[in-house]
Amino acid sequence: MCIIVDASRMGDFLNPEHQDSEPIRKWLKTGGRLVYSIGGGFSKEIGNSSSYKDRLAVYWSSGRAHLIPSELFANDEKKFKNIGIRSNDPHVLALAKFTRARLLYTNDPELIEDFKDHNFLKNPRGKVYSTAKNSDLLTKSTCTKLRTES
Repeated sequence: MCIIVDASRMGDFLNPEHQDSEPIRKWLKTGGRLVYSIGGGFSKEIGNSSSYKDRLAVYWSSGRAHLIPSELFANDEKKFKNIGIRSNDPHVLALAKFTRARLLYTNDPELIEDFKDHNFLKNPRGKVYSTAKNSDLLTKSTCTKLRTES
């Protein structure tokens, strides 16, 4: 299984002392994978924060993350934007649809509704990790079915 970290939780995720993201960081060391992009809508949310990009690159270079070029899911991002989702995160839904990653670390209520909505993500449906209490969602399986190219 792979996880997507919403920009609203990126600071928490990259903070080595944040208790809610500690289980995720441990899981990444045992086979879990982070899926991320720094283009498209992600670039607007992360901005020019080189510290975020540099820290994500460390996960990528250690084999714990997959960097997905935004061009690969740009069409889905546009579709989600046009169909009237609740959140302002069509890029997150598009990345999940493209890669088949179905676990999201967020606390954004609208994005949670969209991510769990079977009309947007199905087979399987999306699941949301919001606190360390959700650590049971971090399975031992890796991203064997991850789609990283078209």
